[in-house]
Amino acid sequence: MDEKPAFRASVLPRLLSLPTLSLLIASLSLISSISQSFNYRKNIESVQQNVLRAENLKTCRDIIEAFFAFRLRAEEANSHAPLDKPAAEVARRDLKGLVYRFGALGTYLANFTPETARERYSALSWSLNEIAEQVAALPPAEFATKFAAADKAFGALNEDCAKSAQFAKFQ
Repeated sequence: MDEKPAFRASVLPRLLSLPTLSLLIASLSLISSISQSFNYRKNIESVQQNVLRAENLKTCRDIIEAFFAFRLRAEEANSHAPLDKPAAEVARRDLKGLVYRFGALGTYLANFTPETARERYSALSWSLNEIAEQVAALPPAEFATKFAAADKAFGALNEDCAKSAQFAKFQ
C-alpha cells in the first residue's frame, strides 16, 4: 500500500510536467482545429449547393415563363387575323427573341443535367425557332401538331426542373 503514494509522487509530476501539459494542450487544439475546419467545409458545401439549387430553380421558373410567353405570342400570330407586313415582322422578331431567351436559359440549365438533356433542350429550341419562322404561314392544324411535339419536349424539360427542385447534390 505504501507503493501507490510513492508511485503517484514520482510519476505524476513527470506526466504533468510543463512540456507534457503543453503538448497535450497543443494536441487538443490541433484536433479542435481539424474538427472546426471539417465542419466549416461541410457548411460551405451546403451553402454552395443551396445557392446552385436556388439559381437552378430561378432559371427553371424563367424558362417556363419564356416558353409560355412564346406560346401565347405564337398563338396570337397564328390566329390568322390579317396582319400587315410590318406587324407580321414585329411578331416574328418578338417570337425569335423569346426563342433565343429560351435557348439561353436552356443552355444554362443543361449545364446541370446529363448530355441527353442537353440534346433535348437544343432540339426544343430549334423546334421553337422553326415555329417562330413559320408561325404566320402555318395552317392551324400544322401549328397544333408542331406545338404538340414542343409541348411534349417541354414536359421532359419541366421534369428535369422538378427533379432539381428536390434536395439533390449537384455534381
